[in-house]
Amino acid sequence: MWVSLDDGKTEPQKLKPDATGMFEFSTFLERGTDGRVSIDNPVKGSIPLYLEPGDNLLIRTDFKDNTSFSGTGAENAGVLKELMDLYLANYNKLDATKIPLNVLYEQNEQMNKANLDFLDNNKSKVSKSFYDHQRTKFYYDALGMEVIMPYLLSQGLNKKFSETLPPGYMDLMKKVKFSEALLAHDTYNRFVRGTLPVFLRFRRLNQLGQLDSASTLPEAEKRKMEYEQVKEHLSGKIRSLALFGIVNNMLLSAKDVNQCKDYIKQFAADGGSKEQLAELQRVYDQALKLSAGAVPPPFTLNDINGKQVSLKDFAGKVIYIDFWASWCSPCRYEMKNGSPKLHAKLANNKDVIFLYISIDDSEDKWRQAIAEDKIEGIHLLSKGGVKSVVAKAFNISGIPRYVIIGRDGKIIDNDAPRPSQDITYDKIIDALKSE
Repeated sequence: MWVSLDDGKTEPQKLKPDATGMFEFSTFLERGTDGRVSIDNPVKGSIPLYLEPGDNLLIRTDFKDNTSFSGTGAENAGVLKELMDLYLANYNKLDATKIPLNVLYEQNEQMNKANLDFLDNNKSKVSKSFYDHQRTKFYYDALGMEVIMPYLLSQGLNKKFSETLPPGYMDLMKKVKFSEALLAHDTYNRFVRGTLPVFLRFRRLNQLGQLDSASTLPEAEKRKMEYEQVKEHLSGKIRSLALFGIVNNMLLSAKDVNQCKDYIKQFAADGGSKEQLAELQRVYDQALKLSAGAVPPPFTLNDINGKQVSLKDFAGKVIYIDFWASWCSPCRYEMKNGSPKLHAKLANNKDVIFLYISIDDSEDKWRQAIAEDKIEGIHLLSKGGVKSVVAKAFNISGIPRYVIIGRDGKIIDNDAPRPSQDITYDKIIDALKSE
């Protein structure tokens, strides 16, 4: 059993209940924060949390149908659980493979409205901090999905990006409230530094009549366009944070981080704070450790049968690592359409290892995706999304992400091409020839 908080300071805490099933967790909080209490055995389950300074919350649960809250913070906890149950019930009905896109978008909009309506209807039951936090969270999570969903669908359904756009997509900026005060909110902060630059790039490509090149545009060109668009259309601390996010993503995805030095200097000239520049330097130093020729960070994870696996188990072989998750449409598309062809070309070569590392939070969904897509290879699970131990070690900020490791145990490509790309086979063959 463990408790995790999203305050950016508290590390996930593993806890062992006593003989009566009780456990106690305490921590210091500066402000209200989301979190989760989870369990693997004897059942699998988790309960969302929102904790404020001074809360003294007692939870009674079987992690199935029976959960109750008492003590300080109980009202917030009860409303949050109902809200998440409502959200998940509606979310699980969305299936782009079974309904037309216009219906999918309509259902998604109705789901988002239902979430906000539920919060509004229960406003009198919860604290102001809870209401403001959750409303901002659900609003900008939903808006972020509105931005990225058409692109993900174009990848997952193998359609042109322009074919998956809903009406009014290019006007989504009108839904954004530009408030420096909101930058303290994790979801809004993440939206500004991550999603907003992507939308500005999509909008610019559309203006240029090049929207369908969104997936094939080189990474350096993507970041360059985002940087230019943010400088032109945003201002103040919001612009600074968005520019920081762009340069940070450059460092995380660059094959050669030395090529990003000029952008760090440019960001300093554009008003980056000392704290932001220090963080970029830290990411730069970490990225150097993952550049071509470097020894990858060691790790040990359990495979699908519970056996511990580490990179040293494959000494002398070429390893193609696929970082993915069950909820990632582009990841699943590659597994269904790209991986089988690549595997077939290398079926008789025992010196190539296909290593799949999922960053799913749910072991059940991880196993289900493997079964559904019939993915061949060695499967490992590193729970926690991009905050998981292995994702952080490899500077993974987004998926899918691929890495090629050579026979000598050193990184050949820290941002390798996808299985569906012809060059991937050539890169693996070249790696096999190198000693």
